[in-house]
Amino acid sequence: MDFTLTDEQRELRRATRDLAEKEFRPRAARWDENEEFPTENLEILARQALLGLAVPEKYGGLGLGDIESALVLEQIARVCLSTAVVCQLFLNGPPRAIAAFGSEDLKERYLPRIAAGECLVGIGMTEPDAGSDAMAMRAKLRRSDDGWRLDAYKNMVTGGHKAQAYFVVTRFPADDPAKALGAVLVPAGAAGVTVSKVHKKMGLRGAAEAEIAFDDTPVADADVLLEGDPAGRAIRTILAQFNHERLGNSAMCVGVASGALDESIRYAQERKVGGKRLIEIQAIQHKLAEMATKVDAARLMVWRAAASGEVINGIHEPSPISVAKAKWFANIVAQEVANEAIQIHGGYGYTREFPVERMFRDVRGLAIGAGTVEVQKNLIARLLDRQGENEPI
Repeated sequence: MDFTLTDEQRELRRATRDLAEKEFRPRAARWDENEEFPTENLEILARQALLGLAVPEKYGGLGLGDIESALVLEQIARVCLSTAVVCQLFLNGPPRAIAAFGSEDLKERYLPRIAAGECLVGIGMTEPDAGSDAMAMRAKLRRSDDGWRLDAYKNMVTGGHKAQAYFVVTRFPADDPAKALGAVLVPAGAAGVTVSKVHKKMGLRGAAEAEIAFDDTPVADADVLLEGDPAGRAIRTILAQFNHERLGNSAMCVGVASGALDESIRYAQERKVGGKRLIEIQAIQHKLAEMATKVDAARLMVWRAAASGEVINGIHEPSPISVAKAKWFANIVAQEVANEAIQIHGGYGYTREFPVERMFRDVRGLAIGAGTVEVQKNLIARLLDRQGENEPI
């Protein structure tokens, strides 16, 4: 077993870290305070070709995998989680599904624009009355003379108010529509598409969540990505694709935790109490030691999950149980480390004068997005039951 990064991966991590420190750190508080979408940061990432990291080279991207996505997202999240969350949509969101299952027409229409940073595709999965239960969603398609018509109301669409298109999970007509879920791509400018609300949030205020209504919206046959079937094959395929998003979520948790740890080390080295630096006090030393160990453990779980699984039809699919374990653990670790960072900073940690306050608020959202921590534990237990044992490392 070798977790040593290649020279190319180390250079990618170093370059992304330098870029994040120079360009993203100075503006991180601005997106939060003004609830402003980080458009400037996305333009910078596009110029560096990082938004096309997961897009195949044939369509203008870099054609890289889950490990590289994790490295990039960790370094961005270390200084600005709002930017990382939006970047995730380009790296681990709809582009992977389009590349894996889309027609050649869909690939040619969407992937080059995504790689260039010209097309943000919002994910229309969650609904107000369904939450994490895909089988309870009400979105539906019906046949029309010119293709299909979509009626849906999607909630918590990250960047939905700025998206150029939407990846919408919806029911297709069937005798038993319970499992006949599939996915379509809908341009933001299509008839009947309305941004009905943008949420005010506790954290991640630069990566707003929107509610999007689709009212009798036309969908061409060519824009059907995966047609739903009564056997539920399409929705299982879609849910498997979300493992890439969960890996990215986990990597971002490691990034925030790493950033909060670094801020705490720096503060403990500079801050003196009673003539002693905080870092010389055993209670603080123990906190830092535990934080550092947890961050390293979470990172290794993310890397292991990214390297796990198998290649199916030329597409790498990570192990679902490894991904669920990594996400659950990284979500918990990030919250614990961010909380301890505030404690080490004392009263200053509770003010906006130091970034750990923002980190604490921001990272809380990652334990909800891409499947809650409770959903991950449900999945882990279900897979353990199916396997009959825990997979050895």
